[in-house]
Amino acid sequence: MTSHYPITPLTDITEDDDALIELTEAADICGLHPEMIEEFLRGGLVSAFRSEEEIVYFDHHGLTRLRQISHFRYQEHANLRTIRYILSLLETLDSREQELRELRERLR
Repeated sequence: MTSHYPITPLTDITEDDDALIELTEAADICGLHPEMIEEFLRGGLVSAFRSEEEIVYFDHHGLTRLRQISHFRYQEHANLRTIRYILSLLETLDSREQELRELRERLR
């Protein structure tokens, strides 16, 4: 089975396998249907890892992203386009905060 979305091969990660959560377990944790998560993967809203057996796994960052998506989707009633925009803004904010920390560190 080939993926229609980019997934990093499991062999390319350096984290412990214990830190990885299978797609169905991630769906249970986040209160999302596995097919909805597949849609998020296709849309590039979240990234995952794939084993040689074609099993999709999420690391801590992926699970956190799924929880964010679930919150915006079901608590804030945002559509996927709006969620994509919000996540983009959050990533930009994180990047700017990191730049600010680095600049402050240089001034010390």
